[in-house]
Amino acid sequence: MILEVDVGNTRIKWRCLQDGVVRARGVVPQSELGEWANTIGREYSPEIIRIACVGARGVVEELSRWASEWGCKFLEAQTTKEVAGVRCGYNDPSSMGVDRWLAVVAAYRQFDQACVVVDVGSAVTVDLVKNSGQHLGGYIVPGFSMMRQSLFQGTDKVKVVQIDSTDIGPGISTSEAVSHGGLLMVKAMVEQAAENLSDMGEPVQIVVTGGDAGRLIKVLSGKVSHVPELVMDGLGVVVS
Repeated sequence: MILEVDVGNTRIKWRCLQDGVVRARGVVPQSELGEWANTIGREYSPEIIRIACVGARGVVEELSRWASEWGCKFLEAQTTKEVAGVRCGYNDPSSMGVDRWLAVVAAYRQFDQACVVVDVGSAVTVDLVKNSGQHLGGYIVPGFSMMRQSLFQGTDKVKVVQIDSTDIGPGISTSEAVSHGGLLMVKAMVEQAAENLSDMGEPVQIVVTGGDAGRLIKVLSGKVSHVPELVMDGLGVVVS
């Protein structure tokens, strides 16, 4: 049994695979790490742990300790200059978040063509990959929730409530204006990135993952695929 773990800023996403088939999956808050690890060890007895972490290093250290207790192999993904035909566009690959790298590698491996890879979570990341596998770099902007919070905290009179609409028309309330504007901004960024790749003569696949992916894909134009576990898909390629 293989346990794959994606450690974010607040949550832990995980899945257990046996013979390439997902047997169990879930999401837990980091505050429940100990209880969750006990359950995993008791019910699934993993032989290998693959992990990607952009959150607290304490989670990695704790899981490494559990791996020692269980007697299983512990593999942590790192961003490298090149893997599986994908070449990192960063001057210093180690400074690129490993979650972005895994998503890029997995998307290119799955679609085998030029891709715009979008992760819609606490932040929104957009990465461009050419048909040759050359990563061109990308963009990072606040996620939808962070956009709302920054407006609320940074202004006296912009008070908003959460609206998870897929409307991108002009808002007729402050909350709608903020919600629609944020979604329209991300849509425009993703589609501009796809247009930039297309202008290079490359057919483009847009690949979307992350907690707010469902909202974004409803408004995107072009060839769009939703791959919910893209980061963990990359784990199997990078640290197999």
